Amino acid sequence: MQQRAVQLKLHEQRYWRVLLHYRKQGDGWESQIDDPDFFIALNGKTNPRDELIATVAALFGEPTVGAENPRCRYVARRAWLREQLGLPEWTTDAGECPDFEQALRWVDPQTATLVFPGSYANSPASMFGHTLLNFNGPYQSKQLAHAANYSAFTDETNGFAYAIKGITGSYPGYYSLLPYYDKIKEYNGLERRDIWEYPLRLTPEETRKMFLHLWELRNIYSDYYFFDENCSYNLLFLLEAARPDLRLTEQRPLWVMPVDTVRLVDRHDLIAEASYRPSVATLLNRQTAGLDARETVIAQKLAGGELRGRDLDAMGLGAEGEIRALEVAATAIELKFIKKDLSLADYRRRYLEILKARSTLGAGGADRHSGQKPIRPDHGHGSSRLGLGLGYTESRWVQELSFRPVNHGLLDPEDGYLPGSQIELGAFALRFNEEKRQIQLKRFQLVDIVSLAPVNAFDAPVSWLVRAGLRRQTLPEGRHLVSYLGTGGGYAWQGRWGLGYLLLETEGLYARYLKNDFAIGGGASAGYLARLGANWRMHAKVRQIRYLLGERDWSGSVELGLNLRIDRRNSLSAEVARRVDFDSWATEGMLFWYRYW
Repeated sequence: MQQRAVQLKLHEQRYWRVLLHYRKQGDGWESQIDDPDFFIALNGKTNPRDELIATVAALFGEPTVGAENPRCRYVARRAWLREQLGLPEWTTDAGECPDFEQALRWVDPQTATLVFPGSYANSPASMFGHTLLNFNGPYQSKQLAHAANYSAFTDETNGFAYAIKGITGSYPGYYSLLPYYDKIKEYNGLERRDIWEYPLRLTPEETRKMFLHLWELRNIYSDYYFFDENCSYNLLFLLEAARPDLRLTEQRPLWVMPVDTVRLVDRHDLIAEASYRPSVATLLNRQTAGLDARETVIAQKLAGGELRGRDLDAMGLGAEGEIRALEVAATAIELKFIKKDLSLADYRRRYLEILKARSTLGAGGADRHSGQKPIRPDHGHGSSRLGLGLGYTESRWVQELSFRPVNHGLLDPEDGYLPGSQIELGAFALRFNEEKRQIQLKRFQLVDIVSLAPVNAFDAPVSWLVRAGLRRQTLPEGRHLVSYLGTGGGYAWQGRWGLGYLLLETEGLYARYLKNDFAIGGGASAGYLARLGANWRMHAKVRQIRYLLGERDWSGSVELGLNLRIDRRNSLSAEVARRVDFDSWATEGMLFWYRYW
């Protein structure tokens, strides 16, 4: 049997390389699975032929009794090898592998869905979103599906430590299979993340192959890398196990964003449609937008337990007003419980009382639950951006080239992205200095994250920012590169045309041209983000920082930016700013063309 497998060159078959996660390395092959327990041959990680020989011997030699029987563990390899070697089809209900057979009956995979929980900037592990693969059984309810997940195994809560270890592959990553309703509760509630579901055009047989491969990967680790070998990339192996001619993992860019894998799958015509599941916080924001002032007060009292549902008849709201107030109160109570502001007993009592009052009012005359479905995340602009700019500052023309690897800025077209969010890592800008006839680094943004979450009558999330990097600015002894680190916190609110915010900030500068080489201070920034029509974005901002330690001085700016979306790949931007740095004033105007991919 082993000799026949070698003669057929099964180790050179595409499907064998998919099942073992082999990738070309120089003149040979190397698996991206790092756990030695995944391989049967001692050199199986780098030798597909020896791993094939050892696998055939283990699967078709003398049977092994026990939970780790190779025939019961390597079920995907077993099914494929039987087919390739012309052996009778393997039946999975013979009682030979009770654990696997029970799991297969439990999940009963019929169809599959790609799931994308959106970004959540307050969690370092979730700021770029996530992807899951759902195995759907014969049930109509999507919540009864089972979610395949790949994630780093860590309890790290320090965002900086998480980022460093994630970048360097210091965490083991594991596949897991969990009830989907648990993931909905986690993402929609605890993490305030909207969920997008993309049913896949896979046959029941292809879906079953994915599950067999997932079974082989249980309790097996591979090194987790934040930017490439991450949650999204590793799930692509499951899709290739279903349909190996996809070659999704061979199209890996330098960095793999979860939303980019959704786009990749869509380009291969695997996605049929998309459904949207808003988080509790998103739903509450939508519902409160439809309340007038009196309904808001009443809904607050209902959610706080100051008013009972049966007392609404005396309020004179009318049936529609009562429905709106009760539905908002129910959602607010749910959010209070998620935030642990309510005990389980109080939550059940208040929530059931509200639902009981609501049930007596019928469906109502307006459809309050449809809302405007947002643009799909995979239909937003690409994660990377190249910019070419021309402008005028300090009595001279300037040219600028900028590049941002990931992901989204406040002024970028917001379709498909979380409103009020900015996540930029590794972005830089080069500017041509005509006076010195040289190219200079204008800025390097190691990290620039802004999270603006609007408050409402029932929820007051904190908005915040953190930024660090290098920038060229005017100092007492001329223009030089300065290292900076800044943080801030405050609140944002939803206005008629957009989002306003006010943040208190602290900032530290380091440069040898400063007194004692540093400056540390604090101040504030305020701004307004507006969407003007379908394609225009506007950001007006004022900022002032007063440095009290080291170099004692101040800086400030008044800025206005406009962005015109041309299509998903292109936009034009105009930015005007008046700045003061250490008593030196400057006005600047720039025009940019941005290309996204």
